[in-house]
Amino acid sequence: MFYDFFLKNYPHKDSPFIFFNPEIFFKMKKLTRGLLLLISLFLIQSCVKDFQDIDNIEVGNWQPEVAVALANTTVSIQDFLDDFDSQGYLNIDDENFMTLVYESNFFSVSGQDIVSIPNFAIPMFDTSIVFPYGSINTSFDIDFFAAKNGKLNFDFKSPYTEDMNVIIEVENLTQNGVKLSYLTTAQYSGSSPTHVSGSIDLTGYIMDFLNDEIKVKYIATNAAGERKFMQDMVLQFQDFEYSIIQGYFDQYEFDLPGDTILFNLFESAVSGSLKIEDPKINLKISNSFGIPIGMVVENITAETMSEGTMDIYSVLDDGIAFNYPSLMEVGQSMVTDVGVNKDNSNLSEIISNNPTQLSYELSALTNPTGDPSIRGFVSDTSRFDVDVQIEIPVWLSARDFVVEEVSEFDASFFEGIESASFKLITENGLPIEAGVQVYFMDDNNVILDSLFDGGNITLIPAAEVNAQGKLIEKSSSENIAEFTIDRIVQIQDATQISIKGIISTAEMGTVAVKFYTDYDISFKLGAIARLKE
Repeated sequence: MFYDFFLKNYPHKDSPFIFFNPEIFFKMKKLTRGLLLLISLFLIQSCVKDFQDIDNIEVGNWQPEVAVALANTTVSIQDFLDDFDSQGYLNIDDENFMTLVYESNFFSVSGQDIVSIPNFAIPMFDTSIVFPYGSINTSFDIDFFAAKNGKLNFDFKSPYTEDMNVIIEVENLTQNGVKLSYLTTAQYSGSSPTHVSGSIDLTGYIMDFLNDEIKVKYIATNAAGERKFMQDMVLQFQDFEYSIIQGYFDQYEFDLPGDTILFNLFESAVSGSLKIEDPKINLKISNSFGIPIGMVVENITAETMSEGTMDIYSVLDDGIAFNYPSLMEVGQSMVTDVGVNKDNSNLSEIISNNPTQLSYELSALTNPTGDPSIRGFVSDTSRFDVDVQIEIPVWLSARDFVVEEVSEFDASFFEGIESASFKLITENGLPIEAGVQVYFMDDNNVILDSLFDGGNITLIPAAEVNAQGKLIEKSSSENIAEFTIDRIVQIQDATQISIKGIISTAEMGTVAVKFYTDYDISFKLGAIARLKE
């Protein structure tokens, strides 16, 4: 029974006014769909904040008639949009104009992952060897590198029956300006040859490939100072890691991750046209590689409500050349800014077709022109970051733009009611004409009835604005929905409701209007129900 329903849920048994949370009546989830859903759905859903008396609804005090003050609340655009999307946020400028912002970020692999120094060995056929750089298996032309890690392993045999001192020198390896010179000893133990092996730590050394060659030698002497030859000597350079490397770098293709940005803003769109003025995609690229890098958009598409999958065409199709630090700017990052807008893309067309997500795939290539004369550097911390930002200003024009949301409904609210009257009073401070209708449906989505009689959408006139789109005066409206016993019986099998809203801007949707934080809409919603005797 209707009366029992309220006595069970609310403690105000002695008052002719009964206040309750309208979520119990409509069983609806809180929406965070953005501006468009706010316009169409606030009438039913936004009354979750304050529940007060409705002064303009006259209520009798006799028992068979119960008055219910459902809501008296004001909803600002800023309040609603602050929570409009899990991936986005609301940006407010100095004039209180609002822009919806979506962001995504990815970064490249580090320099150590794309440029490596291979292991190489130098067989010492003589006491002095000049080893050509070309014998090292690498596509990079290295001028020098600073070793963060690395070692020089040596292995040889001494065929003599006496102790031998052996000095190993590498002219290309220096530390604090001093070339590497390492002393080891072949100690005769009664049998020959004497086998000697060991390892030299190269951490902190600089390897300079002077004249594209490596000069190594050894000096083996006995106690009398006589020079001797060692047998089967091999010098093995291995396990290099660098802090910085300079030279010419061949082409390397980065394996960049793709990404998808979701838009909840348009997911309830049904029909009509909507145009967002001046949407933008901004790319900010921070690059600390000291070499040319070019990035290409392999694929960028949008999934839209109106046209399905749509390709996005833009200035990005021509590729992006990164700014990069010079040899005098090691450790710094250079920034490249790229803007996609209505003048260099079809982004406005994409937004007007109500996108639900945007997906992109990118690729990047070092030294895209393959110019061998370009000398640069890579450090172990070099990388580039790409920040993708999508801006949707709350500046739009709309024509018969329809959104719809379906929610559960509990028809037991009407049990024990002979008739009911709902009164809605609105004060619209938004520069958009809005309308709303609620349809009661059964499990098979068959419409049984509507909140406002006749099924027509009830319109709320737009607020008056000046030539700059600023608010001059709010509009007001009053609507009443009557439910007779016949209508109540008709919706007893309703299990869900469809809330349908429609918006239009001035002059048949040809005028774009801006939205500011102080724009709001207020309404009072109440009901008078006559109970069955």
